[in-house]
Amino acid sequence: MSTLNEHLKKISLQKKLTLSAALLSLLYCLLILPLLYIQLSSQAKSQTQLFGQTISRQLLSQVRQPLLNQDAVSLQVVLDNLVMHTVMVKQAAVFKPDNSLFAESVEISPAANAASHDVFKQLLTLADGANWQVKLILDPSGIQQQLMTIFWSVSALGLLLCALMLYWSKRLGNDISARLQKLLACLPGDEANTKINSADDEISRLEKAIEALLLRPATIVRKPEARVPALESCCLAIRCINLPQLQAHLSHDNLHRVLKRFDDIIATTGELFKGERLRGANNCVYLRFEATANDSHFLRRAITSHLALVELQREQANDEGAGLILSSALAIEPMHKDGASNDNCQFMQDTAAEATCAQLSATSLLADPWQLLTNQTAKTKIPAEAGIYFEALAGASSASEAFLFADLGGEQQALFERQLAYLRNRLSENDQPHWQHSAAANPLINIAS
Repeated sequence: MSTLNEHLKKISLQKKLTLSAALLSLLYCLLILPLLYIQLSSQAKSQTQLFGQTISRQLLSQVRQPLLNQDAVSLQVVLDNLVMHTVMVKQAAVFKPDNSLFAESVEISPAANAASHDVFKQLLTLADGANWQVKLILDPSGIQQQLMTIFWSVSALGLLLCALMLYWSKRLGNDISARLQKLLACLPGDEANTKINSADDEISRLEKAIEALLLRPATIVRKPEARVPALESCCLAIRCINLPQLQAHLSHDNLHRVLKRFDDIIATTGELFKGERLRGANNCVYLRFEATANDSHFLRRAITSHLALVELQREQANDEGAGLILSSALAIEPMHKDGASNDNCQFMQDTAAEATCAQLSATSLLADPWQLLTNQTAKTKIPAEAGIYFEALAGASSASEAFLFADLGGEQQALFERQLAYLRNRLSENDQPHWQHSAAANPLINIAS
């Protein structure tokens, strides 16, 4: 069953709709039409029985008086009129009490299949106590033909509707598939990933393409509510290691171009991963990531933000010839409880935030270029199934509790690559001059390297 589901997922949307229409048509042919045929056949038998019993009772009332008078001529006239004027009646006969034939009328026509005829017999008891018998032979083919005309009409109409449904589903599938492919073409993504996922249907490829934008599973749309206060938060300090060297060697315009691009990268990354830029001090930029009742993956978002900043800054250094070299530190901020008097004081909150930033600034000095350090508290908050791995920092004392970010798991790495492709696409839409690639022989490349 799982193999069948996986195979169905790889079928294109147009084929899925056509297959669904074909299955409905097959169900109609194999289930509805046989049931209709059985019902109409049963209806034909019941109608024949009802007609035969009715004609037999009428005939009994008509032949009673001729039999009492022993009037064979009148009896023959009654039988002939019945056979001549009633299409379904093929033979009518009256038998004496000793079962010998007294009068009979038979339709003059080519011999038909006698096996398909229905025979009806009725006893007639006269005043003298004699038991006569009336016999009728009916041909139900007339009723069957009428009902079969209904059956074939319904069958033809149903098959026509099935054909129209197949055609409509194919056209609809082609239209929807074309629109989804246009959307996919407008979304960011590596060409290699597109080829790998080409076996999936359009909806699966679209889901994978926009997965970078879905930071949490879709929830039911509800009415706007009051903002939920943050349960926990973490702070990411991003140190610009070579900022003093760039300030010393670059002109004002070039330095402004490098820093402006860094601002754009932080703004775009913070928008995607829901990071709030706090301030900048001591060659560091600080980002805050909050956890709410609807989203508790604030540490994962902070780590992924660091990775995105590192990759985009490296690309900026290669493209522009000069760029900032980064190192980062991550820590969980102190909890603010509504019931504590100190936490209601804005000054105490600012003091605690400043202490956290100062600690992160000192920790970021221990990191080598492009590295991310964190402490034991933040490391234990990240669940093992998150696919994020750390290792102890070489040479760090037990008091510092410094841990170095090592790697992302396979699923997290694949998601990050799609998120990074989305960020590249967003940044490439900016047509400001500082985004233009400079010449490969730019002398600033030595400073960045």
